[in-house]
Amino acid sequence: MTHLTDELRATAQRLLDLADETAEDITTNDYWHSQHAPRERWFENGIDNAVGGPAGKLAGLFSPEASRALAQWLRFEADLIVRLPDAEMRQRTCHTLAVARAINQEQP
Repeated sequence: MTHLTDELRATAQRLLDLADETAEDITTNDYWHSQHAPRERWFENGIDNAVGGPAGKLAGLFSPEASRALAQWLRFEADLIVRLPDAEMRQRTCHTLAVARAINQEQP
C-alpha cells in the first residue's frame, strides 16, 4: 500500500499532465476558438456547448488553470505532512485524501 502522500502527489501529477494536454489542445484545436467568449473562457464555453446544462457548467469550471491550482494544493498538503508530521490533522487529511480519491474514482 502506498503512503497517502504518494497518492496525493500522484493525483497532483495526473491533474498537471491533463491540464497541460488540455491547454495545448485549446491552443491548437479550432473547436475551442470562439468568437463568443474571450480566450480565457474558451474551455468553459466549449465544455458548456458540448455538454450543456448544469453538468456542462460544472465541468467547464474545472479548467486547466483550476486543475493546476488544485494540483498545487494537493502537493502542498503532501509536503506539509512530510515536513511537519505533527501538523497533520485527521479531518483535514481525510478530506484532502477524499478529494484525491474522487478525482481518481477510487473508494476510500
